[in-house]
Amino acid sequence: MGYLYAYGMRPIFDPLHHVSFPDWLDQGFANPNFPRLYERFIVRLAQRYPWVERYTIFNEPLPTTILCSLRGEWYPYHASDDYFVKMAINVTKGICIASQALRKVVPHVQFVHVESAEAHWALDRESEDWVVFANRRRFLMHDLLLGKVNRSHELYPYMQRHGFTADDMYWLQDNPGEIDILGLDYYPHSEMDWYWDVDLGRANIGAAVRRPAGFAQLGRMYSDRFLVPVFLGETNIRGSYLDRLTWLKFMEEQCETLAEGIDFRGFCWYPSIDSTDWCHLCTKASGIVDPQGIWGLDEQRWHRVPSELSQAYSALARGSKRAADLPAYRFSPNAVYGLGSYEPLMSHWPERREQTDLLST
Repeated sequence: MGYLYAYGMRPIFDPLHHVSFPDWLDQGFANPNFPRLYERFIVRLAQRYPWVERYTIFNEPLPTTILCSLRGEWYPYHASDDYFVKMAINVTKGICIASQALRKVVPHVQFVHVESAEAHWALDRESEDWVVFANRRRFLMHDLLLGKVNRSHELYPYMQRHGFTADDMYWLQDNPGEIDILGLDYYPHSEMDWYWDVDLGRANIGAAVRRPAGFAQLGRMYSDRFLVPVFLGETNIRGSYLDRLTWLKFMEEQCETLAEGIDFRGFCWYPSIDSTDWCHLCTKASGIVDPQGIWGLDEQRWHRVPSELSQAYSALARGSKRAADLPAYRFSPNAVYGLGSYEPLMSHWPERREQTDLLST
């Protein structure tokens, strides 16, 4: 932090990422003491670094809450709508309480709320009701945070059925949080097709979206609804560095398109270097490298490995290149699933090179 300050770099603090809470916090984000405990942590962090003025209080609250309380993949491994609503209330109360406390320590604090950007599509009539619900739920954490979930809210009946009380509603209305800038995270799995699964008796997610709308269209949906500046908070794909370079070109082009009509603030690729263990949602420490970063990792997982991808990203960051200046390659068979469906959104590009052309020269 001292290095950042000395060189005039101003970070966005992101102190809570998915399940980064202490082991002793029983039930994790569902623990009724979580909001006040997190408030204490945030205040001490701000007191230690008073020059930091931009905070993401809770990263990606919707997918985090879904994975912890509805799908049972992260601690505390619950899988019910009751637990989802309970945790969603607790998480948003935690964000609101921490934000209010932070405002007292850092008067000019700016709240950078980062959430997944989603779109859901029905492949058959039987799945349409679920898709309507899922497209409403994608905005739920924002609406709870801003105190907008009242009796006329489209999800109020669902929330009430699963434990949302009048006291919860009034508390959130009386203690709303703030969104100064909205970060939107977009990946190939951010858009989802749903089909009716006869065996399960419910809608089920398809292998990959068939006709994605793209980030520019989704970003405009969120911008129009919340009327705040937006930026691309995260994106990546798993594949060769040339797969990632082509996705970088696509996402930069999407952002340039989006920026033509709204207040668009920036582009962030996550992670900067290849991560480990995301192939199983970080549920165990296997050390398996996920090829997702702008820089690769060497075999010892210690040194960064530059490539044409890192050169292109650096040029974009400097402003010396735009999407049209970047090369494009055909996706490899090892690239993340479903990238073929994005080909129509890239059909206006000049012919793309095969990756073997470069590897053989």
